[in-house]
Amino acid sequence: MIVLMIGRSKSIAFDDLKKYWGEIDFIKPPRIHRLKKYDLVIGQEPTLRIGLYSYLVSKLVNAKLVLEVHADYLKSGLTPIQRKIAEYLLRRCVLVRAVSKKIEEDLREIGVKNVVVIPSIYIKKNVYKPLKHHSSRKPLVLSVGRLVEQKNFPLLLRAFKDVVKEVPEAEIIIHGRGPLERQILELARRLDLSSSFKLVTRWLTEEEIVSLYNEASILAITSRYEGGPRVAFEAGACCTPFVSTRVGILHESVPDGVGGLYTSENSREIAEKIITLLNDASTRQKMGENMRRIVLENFEWNTTIKRYAEAYTNLL
Repeated sequence: MIVLMIGRSKSIAFDDLKKYWGEIDFIKPPRIHRLKKYDLVIGQEPTLRIGLYSYLVSKLVNAKLVLEVHADYLKSGLTPIQRKIAEYLLRRCVLVRAVSKKIEEDLREIGVKNVVVIPSIYIKKNVYKPLKHHSSRKPLVLSVGRLVEQKNFPLLLRAFKDVVKEVPEAEIIIHGRGPLERQILELARRLDLSSSFKLVTRWLTEEEIVSLYNEASILAITSRYEGGPRVAFEAGACCTPFVSTRVGILHESVPDGVGGLYTSENSREIAEKIITLLNDASTRQKMGENMRRIVLENFEWNTTIKRYAEAYTNLL
């Protein structure tokens, strides 16, 4: 089996997938790639940049086409023209991968029938693990993600302004890079959060991010839409609970109050949920342990990669 994956970056499971698929090449458009005979072309999104490129390549090499939808953007995250392009491409695949049931529902609403739900959450249980009990964690709120509109970090900072009024010793770290870096720093300055806020933009090793998850009392997620987000499950494997908007596979797989607390996109409600957990180490510990159990049962690295790989192997 010879596979071509096309996307913005390689899957974190890229090397492990070779065990099941054999030879895999990767292209990041618009880079030109010398084409050869492929059995399967996988496009990581049904967009003009990735999806159309994948479609054309599959036609040129006479390969089966699979497109993947990794975030809940089909209804609200695309312009009308982008949506039309996505619908056209999605209807011309042998299979479409949705990473959540919500995305599957959206796909079926637009007439895409050959859909399979395969979450893109793969967690190494022996790497992402608890190192510190919540009784010894400081009141640190952590948020991880690209600095883009989707993640809604300004909402989180406005909520945190209310948090420090009631928990003055609370701190917040946002880890990520992106085009909104200057805007986020300026907002933190205007909210007078300089002494309690830190933006970490440098690349962190896996060991460093695991340490950060274990320092944090809460992982905060204020995204408008998501596929996972994977960071919630990485943190959860480290026994760190969440306060999150109702997004992605997280909302579908973890009930409210079990591994964390869900919130609307209301800054005061977000602040209240964060304050509740910061003030209750015992509840955080219990929720964190619940999150780790859910991760081990449903999103363990080897099991989930095998499930993903075999779904595509069966197409040939």
